[in-house]
Amino acid sequence: MAEPLNATFFAFRKREQGGVLVRASIAFAIVGALLIAAFAALAWGSVGPVLNWYAQIITASATNDTGAIEAAGFPTEIFQFFGLMILWLFPFYILCAAYEAACLRWMIHGETQGFMGLSLGAPTWRVWSCYWMWFLLNMALSTVMGVLSAFVTGAMVIGSGDPMATFGAMMLINVLQYVVMAYFAIRFAPGAATTIARRKFSFFEAWTVTKGRFFALLGAFVLLWFIYMLFSGALTVAWIALVMSSTPIDFAALSDPARAETAILEFFQAYIQTLTQPQSWAVIGVLWFVGTIGALVFYVAGYGVNARAAVAALEEGKIQPAPTT
Repeated sequence: MAEPLNATFFAFRKREQGGVLVRASIAFAIVGALLIAAFAALAWGSVGPVLNWYAQIITASATNDTGAIEAAGFPTEIFQFFGLMILWLFPFYILCAAYEAACLRWMIHGETQGFMGLSLGAPTWRVWSCYWMWFLLNMALSTVMGVLSAFVTGAMVIGSGDPMATFGAMMLINVLQYVVMAYFAIRFAPGAATTIARRKFSFFEAWTVTKGRFFALLGAFVLLWFIYMLFSGALTVAWIALVMSSTPIDFAALSDPARAETAILEFFQAYIQTLTQPQSWAVIGVLWFVGTIGALVFYVAGYGVNARAAVAALEEGKIQPAPTT
């Protein structure tokens, strides 16, 4: 019988040297902030028009003003903005791969190197390759489920012509899609951890790692997501409470169809005005900082679940380290 996984909080187990994961997280935050600053500097000329257009669309949508939506047009700067964003995603995800590789190397092998744990060595590029595998698997699954959805929907329309039956079939396919995606997500979740454990690109060996461990891993991830959702909910409540103190919602007006549009418009206008005040930016900064720390803890915890699965597979002989040459 396999040893209990106990993977949920594996990342936070006491190890011989402390602070390694904290230093790697700080380095990730520093380099990430520099990348964000670089993107902001490059995209500054296109950000203003895009945000102004977005605010016009939101305001017009709140009042159902189709004329204003049509008049807002479509800013050409948005192509420059998204073009820069796509290019920016490459160095950002390389940074993410370096961070994940640093965490996994420490939790699996007890190794660390580079700038506060981050490096551009072979482990980083192997983890980055795993990201591309996730992208391709997602594309393939989405394509298959899209074709299946179109086929079933067409068959229902031709066969029964019942709109409710067609809608029910579409909902069933959507549920099936999420179930299939969740299954494959769990089975391949330790792909990067397996790659680090074997010191060789081994994304598909994760299927072997997770054999017999599916429900243990599912339970660990569900618990982590539940904790993170509670944390995110608390931040959201804090943000709403601070905003509502100066921008209250007139719930009585919202319940009156004749006054609802005006109430929504007034709320959005007051909300946008609130965002221009320095004290609001201070609140945003504090909540963003707290949220970033929470997100990093969540990511590290997730890496720990995958690391524990890979370590268990090594101990049980399911996988073997790649032979050295």
